[in-house]
Amino acid sequence: MTPSIEHPVSMLSEEELDHVSGGFKADPNHVSKDVIDARGGQAQFLWWNLTFDVHGNLSSISPR
Repeated sequence: MTPSIEHPVSMLSEEELDHVSGGFKADPNHVSKDVIDARGGQAQFLWWNLTFDVHGNLSSISPR
């Protein structure tokens, strides 16, 4: 498969960086309702998707 990038990659400007959102949160004590910790993996059970945190605890249940 060939990448479809037509222009060379360039660094983002300071202004472009100010508009970027999202990304990885490195603080292990940070809790956010908008972030699901799925580092422990995912599983599907019947019509549910289950995600697990790094310690194996259930972190999210969502419909398939």
